Amino acid sequence: MKGGTHLYILQMDRTGAIKVGRSDDVERRLKQLQTSCPYSLITLLVAPLQGHRERDVHHRMHSYRTASFHGEWFRESALAELPEDLYELLDIEFVNSDWWRKAPEPAVGP
Repeated sequence: MKGGTHLYILQMDRTGAIKVGRSDDVERRLKQLQTSCPYSLITLLVAPLQGHRERDVHHRMHSYRTASFHGEWFRESALAELPEDLYELLDIEFVNSDWWRKAPEPAVGP
């Protein structure tokens, strides 16, 4: 399948922006994106064999696109637009904690 067999959702710290995409190797894709992103990224969802649904998810989230980043980035509130079966796959530990809003721990120095 062109573009990848697995659907994924990543989230960026400091902004909360989410990225919806598809890949055959989600971990590798995360590492690729992380090299060009100034903020930490985590995986909120991996839906095996659901890559074909990327276009539908983008369509549902269209009005939540963020102007801050180019490409397939959306505001966090777009997660509410996920189809129910995909929403149930979200890593709720991170979604409910608003992990990205927390200020980084200050560096401890001498």
